[in-house]
Amino acid sequence: MGAPLRVPALILAADHRARGIVTVERYDQLTAALTAALPHADGILATTQPLRDLVGAEAVTDRHSTYLSINRTGLAGSAFELDDRLVATVGQAKRAGYTGIKHMVRIDRSDPLTAPALELLGRVLADCHEVGVEALIEPLTWHDGAMARDVESIVYAAVIAYDLGAPIIKVPVPEAASSAERRRDIERIVASVNAPVLFLGGPREETTPDRLLEVVADVMAAGGAGMALGRAVYQDPDPAGLARAVAEVVHGR
Repeated sequence: MGAPLRVPALILAADHRARGIVTVERYDQLTAALTAALPHADGILATTQPLRDLVGAEAVTDRHSTYLSINRTGLAGSAFELDDRLVATVGQAKRAGYTGIKHMVRIDRSDPLTAPALELLGRVLADCHEVGVEALIEPLTWHDGAMARDVESIVYAAVIAYDLGAPIIKVPVPEAASSAERRRDIERIVASVNAPVLFLGGPREETTPDRLLEVVADVMAAGGAGMALGRAVYQDPDPAGLARAVAEVVHGR
């Protein structure tokens, strides 16, 4: 089950727990929050079990884009965090009827594990092209054990992934001192590739609903293809209300 991505789009991101980011421990609470938010979203990306369960419970419908998150071995904070190997396959996504896969690649110029990570990205993109599924790629510049959020680093990673063949890209919102600066930086990121660029939300504790909506408005005004939000939505006391509010901004309502 999975519709092709249509932009602008709000995609829910539910692949954090498999990487050891357990912000919601109770599985029923996670799936309940996602189920509440999904009617207002255009798609979902998740690891094997959450995606399977949401499809089985009919929380995901034929109108949703569905992306199977396939590389999650790089557990957050571990000594092997950049060794992010496959835990699912392109073929698995194809057989399940999903729209495609989501694959994260972290680029750290000081870590030799970046070379095999880029090689793996190339193989995954080739597999997607061969079987005819979409590839949603999250390229990140990694520095001192963390995601780099400056515009130079975001452009750097986006360009590498796009030039290797990434057809849909998901990147952080750049850090900026003002809304005007953020919009200029987003325009620069979007112009660096010829593909839809979704922007991720990050941890809930780093934002508020009002702040998030302000950022979403900047993303859309500057040419972004939409948002890919996880913790900011499913940890909110009202995930349905927040997803609806974000969707209204994304879709210009």
